[in-house]
Amino acid sequence: GSEGHPGNHYGARDKDNLTALLAEFRTRLDALGGEHRLLTAFTPADPAKIEAGWDPTRIFDSLDYANVQGYDFHGSGSDNSWEPDRTGHASNLHTDAEDPYPFHFSVENAIQTYLDAGVNPRKLTVGFPF
Repeated sequence: GSEGHPGNHYGARDKDNLTALLAEFRTRLDALGGEHRLLTAFTPADPAKIEAGWDPTRIFDSLDYANVQGYDFHGSGSDNSWEPDRTGHASNLHTDAEDPYPFHFSVENAIQTYLDAGVNPRKLTVGFPF
């Protein structure tokens, strides 16, 4: 799985376990009957974290939509321990070719990762800072 922040516990089955948990939530919510209840998730923008901890090809069978974290890409306030003293756009839509940071976070790259996995674009929303 995706290691997340220091102190988080993770394992090789995290991706499968998360997928199973979401499927169980969907089953239980649907069993309540009546109006449809939304099942949503806050998901990462980092393609490496998506790959490590999420299975977009399967989780959207259960999720109504996901809110992709489209912010905190740069800066000391971002809680990004790998670049605490670097400044840059917190929520850039496109990759900046002049950004010296090797990961090149952008909303475009994040959303494209989900689309490349076959996720319906109508199931994706993007969080922005304001």
